[in-house]
Amino acid sequence: MNELAERLSRVFDDEPATGDAVEAVFRRAGRTRRRRIRLLLLGGLIAVVLVAAAGYGLATVLIPATVSSATPRPAPSAGDQVLAALERAGGIRVVPRSPARGPGWRRYTALDQRGLAHGMILVVVYTVPGTFCLPVLADKSACALLESAAGNRQYARYSWDQNVDWQVTEAIARRLPDGRTVAVMATGQRGTGDAETARPPLTAQQAAAAATDPVLMNGFADSERCNDATPACPRLRVNVPLTQ
Repeated sequence: MNELAERLSRVFDDEPATGDAVEAVFRRAGRTRRRRIRLLLLGGLIAVVLVAAAGYGLATVLIPATVSSATPRPAPSAGDQVLAALERAGGIRVVPRSPARGPGWRRYTALDQRGLAHGMILVVVYTVPGTFCLPVLADKSACALLESAAGNRQYARYSWDQNVDWQVTEAIARRLPDGRTVAVMATGQRGTGDAETARPPLTAQQAAAAATDPVLMNGFADSERCNDATPACPRLRVNVPLTQ
């Protein structure tokens, strides 16, 4: 009998004391309710993660890979210092454009972020000894006030952006010790009727940065020049006045 009483008494070991039994019952019910809420929230979070993972998996399988991948861009020409200077000055991607080069000039196509053509860049080099007078757009009889750049260079900038069918920026820079002169002209897509498409791939300031970059000048041999205005040399919006 004593052994049975002892076993029965253990049933009430976890029960609250008689004095505060009601409060203990409510506390235990509250803990149970909070535990159930936490379990429900955790289950909802797991369901959301599973749905998102399933959606991503389906999108990866069903959507063509070309949507998420950019158009491959052609690799730059190895050792093309003119190209490297243009990309550095403008923060853009350029590729040779056919016809791409000749004695004293280079021609490139600028690419947009999708790898599509967005305008053209011409680089032409001259040797101009003696005086150096670049025109002023508002007064062709006046000489432009030249700006100075590092490496004993002077330059002038030009910009035509009123026409939605064709916008142009150009910079002409001269190396003072030997009269070596380079012109960088950037033009947008022509005849589109869209101002954004017609916008040149280089601003006038960026064209000047490229024209005064020693690396760009090093991309031409000392014997290269367009002084003779041969048919192969492209025409610029502002021609370099030559003094022989």
